[in-house]
Amino acid sequence: MKSSFYRLSYRQNFKFFQKKTGSGMRRVAALMALFGLLVSGSGALAEEELPYKPVSDLILPSDSLPLDQGGIFDFASYKGKAALVVNFWATWCAPCIKELPDLDEAARALAGDDIRVVLVSVDRKGAEHAQAFLAERGVATALSVHNPMSGWAREMGLRGLPSTFLISRDQSRAYLVQGPAEWAAPEILAEIRDLLATPH
Repeated sequence: MKSSFYRLSYRQNFKFFQKKTGSGMRRVAALMALFGLLVSGSGALAEEELPYKPVSDLILPSDSLPLDQGGIFDFASYKGKAALVVNFWATWCAPCIKELPDLDEAARALAGDDIRVVLVSVDRKGAEHAQAFLAERGVATALSVHNPMSGWAREMGLRGLPSTFLISRDQSRAYLVQGPAEWAAPEILAEIRDLLATPH
């Protein structure tokens, strides 16, 4: 269950604490709000680098899912043909929503490098709900599939959203980014190309 507090902004959090606590705690609330602003401001510097970690035991699902664009998607058909950026998201996940436009822009920027961006929705409201959500935001370049029972997420060992896997063309190397990233930033795009480059 997503709490109402999770959805609040820093300013709303401050007002929430003012209502729920006495005057002594208001100073604590103010400090917490200030700390949140400092963290969010300093994050811009950290986002210039992709916070990835190698995954040595990644299991890729063997089944296929219908593509919203038509046809089907399965990992095996891309082996040896294209590297993959596979992002797991949901319409109720605020950080997921924020990075969707950047992921779509990254899909356009990386297409010439034979790197495909795939959005995997885990919403239980159905594929049409997720498709409409993407359409409203103009997200159309990235490939998109719907996995409502989160079978792929479990197979691939996900622990939260958003989570993104970077998978090499031969599928022998994989990297995991837990949490949002500035996917369209030039530094991030360059790092993705470098990570997923075919070894010579």
